[in-house]
Amino acid sequence: MEIQWPLILFTFFNCLAGGIFLMQGILTLAGKGKAMQLASCVSAIVALAIGGLSVFFHLQHPLRMLNGFGHITSGITIELIFVIVFAIVVVLYFLMMRRSEEGTAPKWCAILAIVVSLALPFATGDSYLMSAIPVWDTMLLPLYYVVATVMLGGLAAMIIAGATKAADAVKLSATVAFIGAVVCAIVSIIYAVAISGMGSNYTEMQYYFDPTLPDVAMRQSEQITGAILAGEHAVAFWLGNVVVGCAVPAVLAALVMAGKIPADKALVVAVVAIVCAIIGTIVWRVLLYEVAVNALIQFQWAL
Repeated sequence: MEIQWPLILFTFFNCLAGGIFLMQGILTLAGKGKAMQLASCVSAIVALAIGGLSVFFHLQHPLRMLNGFGHITSGITIELIFVIVFAIVVVLYFLMMRRSEEGTAPKWCAILAIVVSLALPFATGDSYLMSAIPVWDTMLLPLYYVVATVMLGGLAAMIIAGATKAADAVKLSATVAFIGAVVCAIVSIIYAVAISGMGSNYTEMQYYFDPTLPDVAMRQSEQITGAILAGEHAVAFWLGNVVVGCAVPAVLAALVMAGKIPADKALVVAVVAIVCAIIGTIVWRVLLYEVAVNALIQFQWAL
């Protein structure tokens, strides 16, 4: 098993697509963001398409994808169902917006947008729960995807609002981004603590020295699962994910939310914030793979 970048990009762009549409639903319910509705719908669909293309590169051949869809409860089938439902709701939102005399989608469309936007990342994370990879086999994984969706959505909405001159949407978007960033930091720290205690999941395995490295002692399971909090991955986690990926976006969003940065200048701040958030979410996904990969390599000799 190696780090699967197509899957990392797939989960990231699913969260981004869901976040953009989620924020538009929230803004519509609040009676704001009318000028950015079309841009939000287009951005969400583009992000969704990029994520879908990433999955194609992971499977490498259309027949593999079709085989994966052969079982209704398989992870890839569940992901496909939620992606299709999400796309349908985006199109429905757009059509209802165009049909409305006020040029705004009705409230029920906004509620539907919020529901599918939260369901998409949750279903994506749930599809990766598997007992064979203990560090993923926890509900903290889909929960993290959901809170990351909220953070990315708020920051992306700030950018879209700035680009479309929807000044009324900036402050609410910044508020959601701030809440999402703070909760994202909390959830990722809790997740890291949970992973550090998963070493016992491997203790029942019987293993021996790696025959290719006969003079290198086997690492204890706690060294692998605890590497995120205080080990070889600690700098990447605390600096890349928590500080850069969550704290910086939270601070920048708070400044906009508090009015310290005017709405007409929030676009640049939002771009910096979302770049930091992207770095953090990608770092965390890579770390989850690193721990899973190291654990499997360490114990793949168990027979």
